[in-house]
Amino acid sequence: MDIHSILITAHLVGVALGVGGATFVGILYMKAMKDGKIDPMEGEWLSVVFTVLRIGLVILVISGFGFFLEYRFTGQEERLLDPRLWAKMTIILVLVFNALLIQMRKVPMWLGESLSITSWYGALVLGIMQSAVYSYTTFLIYYIVAVFIVVGILKIIKRLYLGKQTA
Repeated sequence: MDIHSILITAHLVGVALGVGGATFVGILYMKAMKDGKIDPMEGEWLSVVFTVLRIGLVILVISGFGFFLEYRFTGQEERLLDPRLWAKMTIILVLVFNALLIQMRKVPMWLGESLSITSWYGALVLGIMQSAVYSYTTFLIYYIVAVFIVVGILKIIKRLYLGKQTA
């Protein structure tokens, strides 16, 4: 297997762990908050899924850096100018800072959760959209709009599931 195939495989594993982890954190957190508190077993499950998310993020960052090196050392520098790549890199930076802020409890959970879900799914979509020809700014505008949409959707889901007004 060549280095490019290894990088693609690692990148896909990282995205799969991240998207799946973000989805399950949202589901498990909402289920845990149904009674207003997180009991020890729920905390253990959330801890496991947060670990999966972190592993996915580390794999994604390392394999992404591997792509940078591959493009640079194989004469494919033009690929480094792709606005889709830079939008994805921006989203990954948001994921990293969001994870740190959530860990330090410096961001409200509703915002951290929305950023996480939107960012992971956004990275997935950008990876799939090989032929998208938008500017970096356009990608970021779509991303920001998506964050607000996810905030609203999660608020509605929580209101319906938890049966109370949520922040």
